[in-house]
Amino acid sequence: MTLLIASTMSDSGKSMVVAGLSRMFMARPVKVQNMSLNSFSTSDGGEISFIQAYQAMGAGLSPMRENNPILLKPTVGGIEVIFMGEPLGVLKADEYYSSIESYWQRIKHVIKKEDIVEGAGGMGEPNFLDRDITVHRVASELKANIVLVLDIDRGGAFASAYGTYLMSPPSVRERMKGFIINKFRGDEKLLEPAISWLEGRTGMKYLGVIRYDEEFLMMPEDSMNVYPFGDGELDVGVVAYPYMSNFNEVFALMKSNSSVRFVRKRREVERSDVIILPGTRNTVESLRWLKERGLDEVLKRKPVIGICGGFQMMGSRLIDKAGLESGNPGEYQGMGIFDFNVIYGDAKVISQSSAMGGQLSGYEIRRGEIVYNGSKPLYVIEKRNNSSVRVEDGAMEGNKLGLSVHGFMFSPQGKKILSQFGIQVTSGSLEQEVEEQVSSIEKKIKGSLDVDQLDEIYKS
Repeated sequence: MTLLIASTMSDSGKSMVVAGLSRMFMARPVKVQNMSLNSFSTSDGGEISFIQAYQAMGAGLSPMRENNPILLKPTVGGIEVIFMGEPLGVLKADEYYSSIESYWQRIKHVIKKEDIVEGAGGMGEPNFLDRDITVHRVASELKANIVLVLDIDRGGAFASAYGTYLMSPPSVRERMKGFIINKFRGDEKLLEPAISWLEGRTGMKYLGVIRYDEEFLMMPEDSMNVYPFGDGELDVGVVAYPYMSNFNEVFALMKSNSSVRFVRKRREVERSDVIILPGTRNTVESLRWLKERGLDEVLKRKPVIGICGGFQMMGSRLIDKAGLESGNPGEYQGMGIFDFNVIYGDAKVISQSSAMGGQLSGYEIRRGEIVYNGSKPLYVIEKRNNSSVRVEDGAMEGNKLGLSVHGFMFSPQGKKILSQFGIQVTSGSLEQEVEEQVSSIEKKIKGSLDVDQLDEIYKS
């Protein structure tokens, strides 16, 4: 039977629980719909949310389009809709929801009874009950058993669980089989009356408590979840501008001589030893944000590493005649750190990519062709999704580096390039680091929850 991990709110720990359970049960993780600017390329060129790719890798699986059938990426003027890995364009919310039934009719045939499905946000929002395809349709039509993850750290866990139970229609309520208390601090005995109260009123079974652990770190789902990390002597600032996306490469620095912070203020940028300009869903808007704060002038004086959109804004001009990147047709002045133009067209690159004989590798998710003028390309991309290509990319001049390949910091040549900035990285590959993290999540779940009861709910 399909197991559905849901909650009464966002950021309750659903993604962590799904990651650990998928590894423990050797199951495929699925999230029907995710809203995130943090995405990943499958091996066949499909775009899915990064956290679903993370869950799949943690379970020892290759990320696939089916892990995340719908990805929603907010941008200026609407939401970019990615369906089964393919971009459909930027839609208004009402346009998207007018087609949601047709999406569901395809998606429901993709979900398998052995899957572990993650719900989106809170499952009891009254304005979404009639169009929720992430929990309600999965439970009522596919007969998935629901386990709630309750974030007790923010308060109201039991009240919200009972309220959600009462708000749910009978076809969903009967599928609500258990609950997990997450982020608990203190004496568990204090919870016993509330646990009995909720069990008695809902029939849901208490499955255990996961204690709050400030030392526990997993790669974040989106920019809302980023956190500082590391205790090295080198201060690395990652500029968290609007529409920041695809930033998980910096978590290669968790095993390095760096202290990494996500920065927004001029003073924070100025005191950083190395600045990273991460990817962005809207390069023009992120560039405008930098310039409005005078950060472009600060960056010209500092060692800078720009990735994807961060690389593009380091060029001379950004030419977006159709408004596909910015939302408004036009030509925009870059920072002029490198001498190249970026020309945005209809084509969107979504690929697993490699260069330098495979020694520099990662993934690309971008629009924009780099047209070199005075600057010289750093390397040639040789493979995209296992097909041979020849695409000039990257630039390095003095203490300024830019390139289009996300995740390069985990690759051998990427680590060599970073060493020129004083950054010494000892992490393994992205897949190895994810598997290590998810293995620790699995151990945490096994040591905290009633695994036998979970197994019974999963298989009943």
